[in-house]
Amino acid sequence: MDQNLAAALVFITGLIAATILIIALMNFRIRKRLIREHLMNDQTIKAMNQMQYDFKVDSLKWGLLFLFGGAGLVLLHFIPCKADSPLPYGIELIFLAVGFLIYFLITRPKKQP
Repeated sequence: MDQNLAAALVFITGLIAATILIIALMNFRIRKRLIREHLMNDQTIKAMNQMQYDFKVDSLKWGLLFLFGGAGLVLLHFIPCKADSPLPYGIELIFLAVGFLIYFLITRPKKQP
């Protein structure tokens, strides 16, 4: 693996981990302060529960995006094209859009009859 790419991946991974840690810490501090100030009521609890981060749905989104992005890159490996052609960008964007559409169709709320 290229040394520059490895350094970039380590940096991006660290940045994402730090962001998740900061969000969790801030949510904890908000809840702690609301409890200490005796401001927790039913409405506040409901609002705080809506702010919860749903890891399952987010994991599904990223999994679908990586799956379809990877499938687009595999397809590009087999399609001959010129270096200055916009075709690879279009194919990759189409695959990512299909991944987003499938995510949307899976997670949209079902209409109750």
